[in-house]
Amino acid sequence: MKPIKKRKSAGKIIAIIILVILVAIIAAACAGVTWYRANLRAANPDDSTLVDFAVAEGAATTNIAQNLEDKGLIRSALAFRLYMRLEAQDKNLKSGSYKFSSNMTVAEIVEKLHEGAKRQTFRITFLPGGTLAAARERLQNAGYQEDEITAALTKKYDHPLLAGKPAENSLEGYIYGDTYEFYVGASVSDILTATFDKMYKDIQDNGLIAKFQANGLNLYQAITLASIVQGEAGSLSDDMPKVAQIFYNRLNSNTPLGSDIVIGYYADQQNPNRSKTDMSYLNTTPCPWNSRKCTGLPPNPVNNPGIKALNAVANPDKDYIGYWYFLTGDDGKMYYARTEAEHNSNKQYCPKLCGIL
Repeated sequence: MKPIKKRKSAGKIIAIIILVILVAIIAAACAGVTWYRANLRAANPDDSTLVDFAVAEGAATTNIAQNLEDKGLIRSALAFRLYMRLEAQDKNLKSGSYKFSSNMTVAEIVEKLHEGAKRQTFRITFLPGGTLAAARERLQNAGYQEDEITAALTKKYDHPLLAGKPAENSLEGYIYGDTYEFYVGASVSDILTATFDKMYKDIQDNGLIAKFQANGLNLYQAITLASIVQGEAGSLSDDMPKVAQIFYNRLNSNTPLGSDIVIGYYADQQNPNRSKTDMSYLNTTPCPWNSRKCTGLPPNPVNNPGIKALNAVANPDKDYIGYWYFLTGDDGKMYYARTEAEHNSNKQYCPKLCGIL
């Protein structure tokens, strides 16, 4: 009978050992779950600083997890990998450039990685009346290199907006004033093409080409004249149709345009650092750029005209058919004259501006 007691005692010991093991397993499991859930929380709930994070094409989850931990964006790479296996689609992470912060949970980060990175954009603004030189400077400020800018500005484009433009002429007049948004990585050629598209759309939407033709101008000539109107009237958009009509009066009668904007443009090309009060260019500027001596339009636009200047050339103010002169006074107003004597009298309104070229 004694051996039977020993067997019962041994069985009890085994049962106790099994129970202890089960308790340990359960305790370890509970601790593991607690650890897992804790490590899925934000690494730093109080820090909203955005951190750049790149996911390469074909990157393994293990590498992504470790990089996130190294940047302090998650608490544990292991917890991240377990989450991907247990609760997310491990093979559905998208490559790209992201911005994460350490106050994001693992679930929030993974959701972004599943959605894919939103492509970053930037904006660039060109102004009506701006020149090609100004556009070049804005492109440089946007981070583009000089050689890429030059290559794009001298490239040959097949675009309907450029119809009639002599092949040897620059893109002066075509960097249409507006604010444009592009994805990071857009080329300078992409930017220039967008300005062409916008300008041509505005011209088409307003039915300007037929109106230009009715006034005796092709598209290139109209853009050239609009650039002069833009330069002369500036922000005085209500005066643009009046100025346009005066220029038509002069063109149609084979009279020099008399636009100092044209001469000033030529002077700037010769010496960008010239003194604006150096009036000697009025006499030294040769044809066809000396609009005080030479008839017809200059060889190319002198700035990038806006839609108001283009509309003015398409729809000149017929009430000013009898006018031949205008000037901008120091008070910002424009003064018109039918005769040279009236024009000379109006110069009393521009003692400062009439001495600037």
